[in-house]
Amino acid sequence: MITKQISVVIVESQPIMRTALSTALSADGLNVLAEVADARDVLQTASQLTPDLILFSVNEPSPNDLDRISVLRGELPCTHIVALITGEFRGQFQSALDHGAHLVLTKSTPRWELLEAIKRMAQKKIYPAAVQVN
Repeated sequence: MITKQISVVIVESQPIMRTALSTALSADGLNVLAEVADARDVLQTASQLTPDLILFSVNEPSPNDLDRISVLRGELPCTHIVALITGEFRGQFQSALDHGAHLVLTKSTPRWELLEAIKRMAQKKIYPAAVQVN
């Protein structure tokens, strides 16, 4: 269980995955402020809610999702961005970092590793170096 309540916005187009992420994060004490199905809506939602963290699912290495990460980083400089990638496309990890993700994890990362990574990010006053897990 995470002691400091961390506010999170989840960006995931798949309803089942969105619900699973929300349920897992909430069960471990995180405050899920919103679940966003369409990445095009994330800036408006996140700007209104100013979460501590955005969990951003990148469905494919399309410039649209990655560009949205860049825009979020510029508009919400105090919000951590964790990109969840499939890992199926060459250069996907580096591309997410280049577009401003603070941390990149694969979608197959175990829940406990995701929660530990979020917990470590929340405990730091400055942004951690971006790292790859899995």
